[in-house]
Amino acid sequence: MNANAISSQRLKNLFRYEWAIDKRFYLLGTVGIFMISFGVFLTIWFNQYSGYVWKSTDYNSIFFGGFVFLSVFGISQSFIDLRDKSIAIRYLTLPASTTEKFLVQVCMRLVLPLIIYPMVFWIGANLSVDVYYFIQHSLLEKTALPEIGKVEVLYLYWIPNASIDIGYWILFGMIISLPVLMFMGGIVFGKWGFIAMPAAVAIFLLVMFGSFFGLSWLVDASAFGAGGNYSIRIDDPEVFDGVPLFILVCLILTWAAFFLPFVVTYLKLKEREV
Repeated sequence: MNANAISSQRLKNLFRYEWAIDKRFYLLGTVGIFMISFGVFLTIWFNQYSGYVWKSTDYNSIFFGGFVFLSVFGISQSFIDLRDKSIAIRYLTLPASTTEKFLVQVCMRLVLPLIIYPMVFWIGANLSVDVYYFIQHSLLEKTALPEIGKVEVLYLYWIPNASIDIGYWILFGMIISLPVLMFMGGIVFGKWGFIAMPAAVAIFLLVMFGSFFGLSWLVDASAFGAGGNYSIRIDDPEVFDGVPLFILVCLILTWAAFFLPFVVTYLKLKEREV
C-alpha cells in the first residue's frame, strides 16, 4: 500500500477503531475538564465579596491555564497505541496508509480536544454561576452578592491582526505551538512526553538565550561588569524598519515550532511503520 494513499473508507474505519479502543479516554477527559472548570469557578465564587464585579474577560487567564494543562496532560497522549509492543504491532499492521493514521491522530488527539475544550469550559463556568446564585439565594437566602458575568466564548480567544506589534505575533505563535509540540512529544518520547517535551523546549530556550547573552558578553562585557546594568540591546541591528534581527529570528523559530512538529511526527510514524 502506498504510504501516502488516502481512502475515505479506510479513514472511516480508522476513526471507528480509534473510538472503539480509546473512547474511555475521550469520555473521561471531557468529563474531567467539565468537573475541573465547574469546581474551580464555584470555589472562586464562594470566595468573592459583595460588590466585586467579575467580567467575561476575567475568565481568560483561567481558560489559558486550562489550555496549558490540556496540552501537557491530554494532547501529549498522541499515538498511545505505539507505547506497548504487542499493541503497536497490531496498530502498525492495520490496513491503512501512514498518512491516514497520521491524519486520524491529528484530528482525534489534537484538533478534537481543542474544539471540545472551549465548549466544555463554557458549560462548566456558566453552570457554576447558576449553581452559585441558586445556593446563595434559595438555600442561604443571601442578597448581597458579587456581580458575576457569564463567560462568552468569543472573549476567550485573542486573534491577532496585521496592525499589531511583531512581539504579539511571537506570543501568539508560542501559544498555538504548545499543543503541536506536545502532540509531537507523544510519539517522540512516548509515555514520558508530558515531561520530556516541556523539558526539551526549556533546554532549547536556555541554550538560545544563553548563547545570545554569552556572545553579547564576548562582544561587550561592560554591561556585565561591576556597576553594569546587565541590559542587552535587542533593537540593533535592524533587518527591516522597526524589526530587529533578534526579534525576527525569534519569530521564525516560533512559527517553525508550529509547522515542523507535523513533519517530524509524520516521519517518526513512517519510521515506526518500516
